[in-house]
Amino acid sequence: MDDHATFGILVGGGPAPGINGVIASATIEAVNAGCRVIGIFDGFKWLAQGKAQYAQELRIEDVSRIHWLGGSILRTSRTNPAKDALSLSNAVRALRELGITHLLCIGGDDTTFGAAKVAGAAAGAVHVATVPKTIDNDLPLPDNMPTFGFETARAVGSGIVESLMEDARTTQRWYFAVTMGRKSGALALGITKASGATLAIIPEEFKHTPVPLSLVRDTLVGSI
Repeated sequence: MDDHATFGILVGGGPAPGINGVIASATIEAVNAGCRVIGIFDGFKWLAQGKAQYAQELRIEDVSRIHWLGGSILRTSRTNPAKDALSLSNAVRALRELGITHLLCIGGDDTTFGAAKVAGAAAGAVHVATVPKTIDNDLPLPDNMPTFGFETARAVGSGIVESLMEDARTTQRWYFAVTMGRKSGALALGITKASGATLAIIPEEFKHTPVPLSLVRDTLVGSI
């Protein structure tokens, strides 16, 4: 590794368990290799505006204990610099102003897409890598490996649903739980299987969109 390399780290998309652990691991590894590390606040939000001041150097002592903390010490945003040409050029310019030669983006599919566009626009001046992070588990990884954050979300969700099932049994009622996931039913299905819930309704079950509400209603009523 080039010991003159400067790494930038940013977080995009929604929060997920384990973000600070990734920030810490990447920072410690890079610093021990003789590289400089810059933490960029609020994802691509400020970079897309061409503003390089929302960043700070990260040292080992800054990150060595952050894996115990929830959330993200660099915060996050859903800004995607690939939405327009100006934002994309602003992001590349700001990264060059910071002297960043390698950019590590922690995020889901939207962040990954934006990072790929930044890499293309930088034309080799900035090397970009992405750590897939999403509780939706909608990024295909080798050997069907789940994205980090998913397993924790499934474990927490299954605990909640197990409690709801006890309430349902006690009160002789039915409960409907809605999970995140957008177009992926991985989290809903995972929670259902782990908790032993009666039924999971996931988007992959429907061949045509939009899905009529009446169809969802009839499926639920049929289960009851």
